[in-house]
Amino acid sequence: MPRLPLVSATNLLLCLVLAPVLWAHDSADFMRHRQAPLATPLVLAGGSYASTSAFASNGISLLGWVPLSDFAGSHSSAADCWGYVAPSGREYAIIGLSDGVAFVELSDPGQPVVIETFPAVSSLWRDVKVYQDHAYFVSEGGDGVQIVDMSAIDSGVLSLVGSVNAAGTSASHNVAINADSGFLYQLGGGGFPVEGMRIYSLADKDNPVLVGEWDQRYIHDAQIVTYTSGPWAGKEIAFCFSENEPGGGAPGVDILDVTNKNNIVSISQLTYSTPVFSHQGWVSPDKQTLYINDELDESSFGTLTTTRVIDISDLDFPVQVSTFTSGSTAIDHNLYTKGDLIYEANYRSGLRVFDASDPTSPVETAFFDTYEADDNAEFNGLWSVFPYFDSATIVGSDLEKGLFVWRLGGAELILSPPVVPELLSAGGASLDISITAQPGFSVMPGSGRLYVDSGAGFVVSALTALGGSSYRADFPVLPCGQPVRWYVSARTTEGVTWQLPSGAPSAVFGASVGNSVQTLLSTELESNAGWSVGAPGDTASTGIWTRVNPFGTAAQPEDDHTPGGSDCYVTGQGFFGGGLGDDDVDNGGTTLRTDIFDLSSGDATVSYWRWYSNSTSAGPGADILEVDVSNDGGASWIPVEVVGPAGSEAVGGWFQHAFRVSDLLAPTSQMQLRFVASDLGSPSIVEAAIDDFEVRRFDCDEVCQADLGFGGPGTAGLSICGEVLDSGKTATLSLTGAAPHALAVLFISLGLNPVPFKGGTLATLPILMDVAFSTDGVGGLEFPIPGGGGPVTVYAQFVIADGNQIHGAALSNALEIQFGP
Repeated sequence: MPRLPLVSATNLLLCLVLAPVLWAHDSADFMRHRQAPLATPLVLAGGSYASTSAFASNGISLLGWVPLSDFAGSHSSAADCWGYVAPSGREYAIIGLSDGVAFVELSDPGQPVVIETFPAVSSLWRDVKVYQDHAYFVSEGGDGVQIVDMSAIDSGVLSLVGSVNAAGTSASHNVAINADSGFLYQLGGGGFPVEGMRIYSLADKDNPVLVGEWDQRYIHDAQIVTYTSGPWAGKEIAFCFSENEPGGGAPGVDILDVTNKNNIVSISQLTYSTPVFSHQGWVSPDKQTLYINDELDESSFGTLTTTRVIDISDLDFPVQVSTFTSGSTAIDHNLYTKGDLIYEANYRSGLRVFDASDPTSPVETAFFDTYEADDNAEFNGLWSVFPYFDSATIVGSDLEKGLFVWRLGGAELILSPPVVPELLSAGGASLDISITAQPGFSVMPGSGRLYVDSGAGFVVSALTALGGSSYRADFPVLPCGQPVRWYVSARTTEGVTWQLPSGAPSAVFGASVGNSVQTLLSTELESNAGWSVGAPGDTASTGIWTRVNPFGTAAQPEDDHTPGGSDCYVTGQGFFGGGLGDDDVDNGGTTLRTDIFDLSSGDATVSYWRWYSNSTSAGPGADILEVDVSNDGGASWIPVEVVGPAGSEAVGGWFQHAFRVSDLLAPTSQMQLRFVASDLGSPSIVEAAIDDFEVRRFDCDEVCQADLGFGGPGTAGLSICGEVLDSGKTATLSLTGAAPHALAVLFISLGLNPVPFKGGTLATLPILMDVAFSTDGVGGLEFPIPGGGGPVTVYAQFVIADGNQIHGAALSNALEIQFGP
């Protein structure tokens, strides 16, 4: 009889009480924790304390990020992931989605490319594994084991060759493959009768053949390995994470000898400490240790994330020897071992990497948190991880955020600006960028790029190399007051792209266009802003606009948009723990109106953050959110935008919209906006939300300080342009056309006394002060000039060392500079 580790009487009693009522993933908690896909791009605000990453991490670098909206179809969540390496050496990620499975090329892991998305029956659970050049995927929704031929994937060709389901329910919770033996194991699925494993030979990869079954217990997941040495040499052993039934009961690990598919032998059964639901595990490379994730112990007992360590050196007598933790409270979900490392996908605490050099006491060495809000023991965040690519690329699948692509360690290229601007000049701003290669790597010449989106998609331009690690990003002419998204990238000579911010274009920097901005009206809707609900013609029976701290569902936001805030307007508030569609919009429309605001003094830009979802029901994509503006207090209306019925902004998530009032109608003292959400025609789930409403006036007129002439010899030009130089304002000093990498001395005076100098005219005399600089690789120089300290007038002129001039020096033109108070 196998020896089982002892558990306390209290723990045993808890297991007996809890196990019968827990129904695998199909628990009320799992469904209650559903959240809408994260809206991308994530916009990182500029300013002195701007972040260059959307995620907290240590020792893991983000290369690429493919959000759910980038996959063909409409997907409410992601599930499992795996990887494939073609004979050419190209690497591919495979990710299970709510309504299909997708294949993503990682030849440049910094620019992942979605090759194909196959539709499939809708399910929150979809698992995938690979055998040779075929992928096999299953789901709790049914369809059996579906088969994809990847033999021509390098040419962009994938073939869904069919499916197989030779025994039992067509639903499966998981699939496992032993690549050494060529057998596939269809695991769990459905309710009753209990499904353990159904075993298929993959000798014919397109047509798997059922060769055996084992159904004495429900198997949630399994790893099957072939032993090559020791007493079990030549044997195929299955480590099965199992319960009495899909809802739980006697959770543990069944260790089976599955060598003879017609005579499967139980070697031993392990019960570990405080078991609630035996979810998944993986053996160490030397097959001496097994690591186990229990999916429900953290939420049941309020413990820290706990992974069990099992000594399996004697398969007849496995025994738990220890546990380890990241110190988080999140649920440990799926883990894999590679060398001395354990890679663990732990839902709300993201990816955790442990050093298992001491296999009984793994120590966390790196993490990447894909769910920043908290580490609660709830079912959101990172589902799984695949760490087995030879390139050291790692991929992970996140329920709400899609596919992540990482490398362990620091970024190979570090891109950084001196500051991330909050405002960009309408006339075309410039920004210095530093790109530094880490030891062993180098920047591919000419690979630096700037991407700018002012509302019509990204426009790409090359960075200008200034010498060394210095580059310049030149922004195009931009529309005044418009929100702008931007990022930069560069590649290593090995062909790997790195971005700033990391994860771009799914995460980007945000800025507004203007030299200065005046906020006329701003409300975060944390308190009553005088807005009104209801209008003639409204017929909605439920889902009426209300200002609350929302209860999240797969259609309605869990959080408002305001950082640190709580309240926003939403279309109806269900109850905590309620279902999808509780108090959504039904049987007509519901109207939300802003208070009237005054723009009689001139034009302004109006912006707001909105959420809209019409995609989570049986009849998706049938309704719209309408936004209108009035300049006569609501007597008449002009359309601002219509969201839906289709598109990436109609599936949930916070998106900002902005418009200049004068582009639509004349600004008056009677301005007002309205938001109308409707459910018309066939019943569907419609949810909307509004937050962070602003009315701002942008000054986009650029002021340049007076050019006095006196330039030459040489072609150097000096300018100072931007805002009026009053306190709190800035302008940019630019020197162009000078000799590259040359000494440039700026002479400043309080008076003007031109005298001949080095073949030209030096006007800034007597000299008050001089400051030495060095020009960049194209003979330029640029830096901000802060205003204030006046009123005072000063004069400035550069003298530049230039061996091409007769007297060895060039002179710029002189400027008269006005500083205000």
